[in-house]
Amino acid sequence: MAPPEVLREDFRELDSRVLLRTSWGVEQLVLLQSVTGHAHEGHGVFHGRKFPNTTESDVARALSLDPEAVKAGRQELIDEIYDCAERAAAGGADRTPTNGAGEPLLGIGTLRSIEVDPEGLLQGLYIGGLRDRPEIRSEAERHYHVNIGWGACYLVNKQVMHQMGLSGDLLARQGHGDELEEFRKVGLIVDRPGDGVDYMYIRHKVGPGASDDAAMVAAGKLYGFSAAVGVFLADAIDTIEKFATKTEDQDADLAQHVEEAYPALGLSRDDACRLAYLAAAPEGREHEIPDSSLRGLLEVDRKYDICALESHLLYLAGRPVPEIDLDHGQSTNLEFYRYVEERLAQERAPDREA
Repeated sequence: MAPPEVLREDFRELDSRVLLRTSWGVEQLVLLQSVTGHAHEGHGVFHGRKFPNTTESDVARALSLDPEAVKAGRQELIDEIYDCAERAAAGGADRTPTNGAGEPLLGIGTLRSIEVDPEGLLQGLYIGGLRDRPEIRSEAERHYHVNIGWGACYLVNKQVMHQMGLSGDLLARQGHGDELEEFRKVGLIVDRPGDGVDYMYIRHKVGPGASDDAAMVAAGKLYGFSAAVGVFLADAIDTIEKFATKTEDQDADLAQHVEEAYPALGLSRDDACRLAYLAAAPEGREHEIPDSSLRGLLEVDRKYDICALESHLLYLAGRPVPEIDLDHGQSTNLEFYRYVEERLAQERAPDREA
């Protein structure tokens, strides 16, 4: 685990340098997770020293915060998206992505000023919530003849993890799809939270990952502006749920709920497979395709006073946007939009007989 004083220093550095297009309270919750990522990868003030077993609970305690209170705050953000979806499915949602009090979801002020179609929003939540599921990515691989990596989060007993000579880094980077049943038998994967148990990502299959930017923009091009907003919200749930009160796949659960509550949806799991394919980084180009984190999507480029989320939404609305870097300079937004347009133009029909 990273030393608490270094975790505090990294948070202070991020907090002084980064401005997110959201409320200060939500910004804190997002930056806390960014510090965990820095510890894992040796970024920021860690200067190459990696601490792969550092958790968000460790960061919260280093900042003198109650980890359970932080989890509850993050869970509330997810619950508000669920509530918005339920109101949309029942025909009672406002045409802005807001909570029951009329405040923008995730504290993102920009969402106050955009209008969405409730059906399109539900479509985006549906395909966005399913596209990361292992069975959907596996089906996309088979239908589209591509290589895609995937995994899922599980409750992991860290004592057993250490006894097995594993770490959070090894679980997340190596393929363990054939070992999951054994992990359950030896008590590495458990069913209930408890002391020494954390919700951690275990990779099933090694392969190129997926771009949240590409999922959002491709969904907008295919299904409309409102669907892009829904995909963004589903991806936000996927990020936030990694340290929240409920330890479950909440974006996929919401997709299932939408499917049941809104029969007129007009989309199927085939559409989620298509989006998984379009979001997947082509082999050999993994380092060219931006995959912005939630923080990356909300981080404001002070030169133009715009964040990546706003750029994507303006592009989908047919409005001009300034050229900015995405995902630590993987590409500019304009280069990325050309890539998505080319990918859609070159898309192959899935082979249903394969």
